[in-house]
Amino acid sequence: MDAKCPECEKIAVLDDDVTSVKCPHCGFEAEYENYLEIMKDKAVNMSLDYIPKRPGF
Repeated sequence: MDAKCPECEKIAVLDDDVTSVKCPHCGFEAEYENYLEIMKDKAVNMSLDYIPKRPGF
């Protein structure tokens, strides 16, 4: 199965047991649970970038 690499954003490989993610392009490697946390943090950071800064609120 494929996954998005959080380092280089290319296609990484999720093993068949869904226990680890490895990127053949940049060498990123993590357990699946840690990968989910990394991707969740990236999503939160992206959403914070899109919150408009409005004075008075």
